[in-house]
Amino acid sequence: VRRTRVSHGQAVAAELLYVPAASVPGLSAIDAPAGPARARAVLRELQRLALDGQDRSVELGSARADDAKELDRLPGAPVLVVTTRYFTAAGTAAVSVATYRADTCRLTFGDSGDVEITHEARVAS
Repeated sequence: VRRTRVSHGQAVAAELLYVPAASVPGLSAIDAPAGPARARAVLRELQRLALDGQDRSVELGSARADDAKELDRLPGAPVLVVTTRYFTAAGTAAVSVATYRADTCRLTFGDSGDVEITHEARVAS
């Protein structure tokens, strides 16, 4: 599932969500729709799962060509890559790789270990 996160009308992140077929057994290849309708169906099925937790990593990276185009940046521009793994009792339910524009977000680390990503609209001067 691919989606774009938008803040104040500006694309701030391009996200890819990888979902193993075993995580959404209610969707068969025969019955499931294609394109955006399939993505919505996968997300609905994931919401039905009882998640046991998640882990998250954040790293500095360079925008790949497809992400750069989606984020209105040049290829190789600095980005923050946030990888989140979602777990159930059976194992990994999904993995999200979100590429954030480094010039529009701030990471805040709390005492609980949670990471908050804040998007800021910046105007070039």
